[in-house]
Amino acid sequence: MEAFVLWSALILALPFITSEPKTTVVLLENGGAHNAIDVSTQAGSVSIDQPYYYTTLSAPEKKPSTVEKADPSKINERYGTLVEALGSKATSILFYFEPGTAQLTQASKDQVGEVVRIIRSKEPAAVDIIGHSDRAGDADKNYILALDRAKEVEKFLLDQNVTLEHCSVTSHGEDDPIIQTPDGAEEPQNRRVEVIVR
Repeated sequence: MEAFVLWSALILALPFITSEPKTTVVLLENGGAHNAIDVSTQAGSVSIDQPYYYTTLSAPEKKPSTVEKADPSKINERYGTLVEALGSKATSILFYFEPGTAQLTQASKDQVGEVVRIIRSKEPAAVDIIGHSDRAGDADKNYILALDRAKEVEKFLLDQNVTLEHCSVTSHGEDDPIIQTPDGAEEPQNRRVEVIVR
């Protein structure tokens, strides 16, 4: 299964069948605004700063492929309807957690209502819920903890009777910090879940 990610003011994963799992990340045109994206794995990163250029990811331990130009007409032909349907600017909201737990801080609990309002204003919305951890503790356990945090936010939203038909729940563990820290360090801003609503 291959995921195809289009980046503009939105992120969009589009699966289709191939012989091996991989993800392709494409930077789209954004109405004349200059956008760029860094695509990283454990083995390295590449930057995409021109519309319709792309890279392919095949595994976390492999560097992203060399950046190449896609055929804009083929991208628009294949995914144009979907891009138009999700063309509004993505909204990103961060939720924070108590150390070593999947328990939301009180301030984050208080903003669930705002996220519900945003999702309902964009229905049918695509929602990505991405869990993160700081670097305190074992990396494998942090991956699981970050996923538990993402599932906790999903549960909070479902408890508010939000429709999550187009929803992904994933974990980045400790691999995508907001604040760079040494291994083993606690950092409140890295103990988070990002909810992206399109």
